[in-house]
Amino acid sequence: MAVEKRDKIVESALKLFEQKGYHSTKVSDIVKDAGMAQGTFYLYFKSKEDLFRSVAEECLQEIVVALEPESLDPRELHNDKMHDRLIRQTLTIYYQNRTILNILKRHGAASPEIADISKQFYGNVCEVVKDMFKHFNVYPGYTEEQLEMTAYAEIGMLEMVAYQWFIEKGYGLEKLDPLAEVLVGINVNCLPETDVNEE
Repeated sequence: MAVEKRDKIVESALKLFEQKGYHSTKVSDIVKDAGMAQGTFYLYFKSKEDLFRSVAEECLQEIVVALEPESLDPRELHNDKMHDRLIRQTLTIYYQNRTILNILKRHGAASPEIADISKQFYGNVCEVVKDMFKHFNVYPGYTEEQLEMTAYAEIGMLEMVAYQWFIEKGYGLEKLDPLAEVLVGINVNCLPETDVNEE
């Protein structure tokens, strides 16, 4: 029952964030939409910011699980199939959490409380992607700084495409195939050359 109430509050909050905007939505609006007393909100969250932080962390956890090195087959590392699977999983997570993506994109730098959440979120995603690069030695010889640059480049490319197609253009997962195809092509063509033919 407690989980259902928390989920209902989150569902109402995300709906209102999308309709009215994060800053225009009050806790009183959220509990009214959820059909609960205002005190119930504070059983689960300290504030509207705390709610948003919790949901952003849940989104991050989904991304972490999708990119977990243990779930990947190293034999497929430079294979289109692996890139395709990773990109599809990440795009699907972004689609399912598009309200979070929208708020981070629109208000991330302009709002102090969102800026903090945004910085932490992207920093954590970057670490996950860097760990994956290191685990599979995708970019041998890269320094920590180069790996960080590459991780942010990958994140930025994937997220901007998800933002444009799922939020700005309003498409759904019917666009997953063409988006994944293009992004896999970019990733494959941008992989650094290796000296596999040298003795």
